[in-house]
Amino acid sequence: MERRLYPRADADVLIKVRLLAHERQAEYFSKIYDMAAVADIASRSNTASDSDPEDITRCMVDLQENADSMVKIFSGTDNADGFCDLAYKQINISSGGVRFFCDTMCRIRDLVELRVILPVQPPVPLYVYGEVVRVLETEDGYAVAVEFIATSDEIRREIVHFINTLLETK
Repeated sequence: MERRLYPRADADVLIKVRLLAHERQAEYFSKIYDMAAVADIASRSNTASDSDPEDITRCMVDLQENADSMVKIFSGTDNADGFCDLAYKQINISSGGVRFFCDTMCRIRDLVELRVILPVQPPVPLYVYGEVVRVLETEDGYAVAVEFIATSDEIRREIVHFINTLLETK
């Protein structure tokens, strides 16, 4: 019986996978896209004084800026960071890696970039990098398992939060 280091869950998410060059591996470091800062605003707004107009105004400006960013991303009017061409796919995810199906042949040890939007409130757009650790050919394409590399604790926490949210709803 195989033991997993991290809890896993199946989910339908917006995702795009891209093969990367090994010689540029040092440049790859996973990150949370800037618009995910919306979550910070909620915590800051809780500390704002209800009677201080400057605190309220600052929170409202922060909310508007982040809402504008989200509208651009999800409406397809701003694709500078590549989150508008994602497609829904079923994945199996943990904070250590992900399994997905694709049409493109990958080889073990290939490096990939995954652009993923975790569907929580607020949505969390991620750039995550990984190394292919398993490929199985199926009649519909390839089942690819990727182990995350260069991933911060913050990203792992976001993924764990997403998994816990999924598991709570089951």
